[in-house]
Amino acid sequence: MEVSQVQNFFNQFLAQYDVEGMDDIWETQSSIFHEFWKGKILNKSYKELTTPDTDAIIRLIDSKARGHQKSDQVVAHVGLYQGLWERLFNDLKNKPDIQKTLDEIFNTNDEESLVRLVNHLVKENEKNKNGLTGKKGNALNALLFLNSPSKFVSCVSLAHRYQILKAFGLAEPESYKNYGEQIIYSSRDIITGFKDKLSITAEPRTISQFVYSANVKVLWQSDDESPEVLTQEFKEEAAETSEMDFAMEKHLEEFLVRNWETTELGKHYELIEEDGEVVSPQYPTDVGPMDLLVRDKETKDYVVIELKKGQTSDDTVGQIARYMGWVKKNLAKSESVKGIIIAGANDKRLQYALIMLPDVKLLIYKVGFALAKAEKI
Repeated sequence: MEVSQVQNFFNQFLAQYDVEGMDDIWETQSSIFHEFWKGKILNKSYKELTTPDTDAIIRLIDSKARGHQKSDQVVAHVGLYQGLWERLFNDLKNKPDIQKTLDEIFNTNDEESLVRLVNHLVKENEKNKNGLTGKKGNALNALLFLNSPSKFVSCVSLAHRYQILKAFGLAEPESYKNYGEQIIYSSRDIITGFKDKLSITAEPRTISQFVYSANVKVLWQSDDESPEVLTQEFKEEAAETSEMDFAMEKHLEEFLVRNWETTELGKHYELIEEDGEVVSPQYPTDVGPMDLLVRDKETKDYVVIELKKGQTSDDTVGQIARYMGWVKKNLAKSESVKGIIIAGANDKRLQYALIMLPDVKLLIYKVGFALAKAEKI
């Protein structure tokens, strides 16, 4: 990639990016996090975190947070569901070992010490399913940036960082020997690489926003990181679906994952975590991604959940049967495989098909919406 090309793109980016304004925002939001960390996490006299406590911080971190507005400035689209963020902060409040180590990390500048501390945190957090030290690094990198926006980039995914480093010729990620080096050196190498190899000196947040800008992202993001483009035409029932119904359906998966522990499904089934990160939504298979893959809390059976959105009943039944077959062959051992179809309305065609699929049940979701007169003052 030509240095002059990157510099030209950067100058174009700066023309429409309010550097000073954004820096002020992150100085303020970092201060809010510091107050939360010292006053509520480290403060032993503050006995228990409340939902408003954690919600206020999660809204600074993740674009999928409860109550997030489009105009809000957040660290990134981190990808942890709301319940997992809450568990993470409660663990940091109640588990002295990981609390102490992360506090040391927040207050350390020496790179070698940071690497050692991060590796120590991984060992301490190994049995805690809270996403803090997940393989992709998203949660920890997000917290490092929020604590010190002037020291760390807000590109939270290690996979993205590696692609950026390679595409711009900044460093070789293969040289990182352990998790600590991956977390600390990848951020450092992006910042110093832009300065030394591209002659671009800027704050880490400015660099991070630049590499995710539309003209630049296509230069480094590989095809397998891009969202799938759905081109299938709606058939039969899709044409009968109202705009409001479809709007509800396409956000249903996101709602379920973010609020899993408070839903009816969350009482009986658990989301699947790998390396401390939730992998249930859009679970990858070689026959297509499943909407959700979960496990029964009691039996540990796998349960494939298919959301009927913008597709025919036949398509839905075919998909869930295919995914259940894949799970049976590739994941399940002695466990059974069940299925759940979630739809917005009852459907005779689905009901007839499911007579022959006794391990699949149909659930109907309902959304309540009402308007009432405002009380007079």
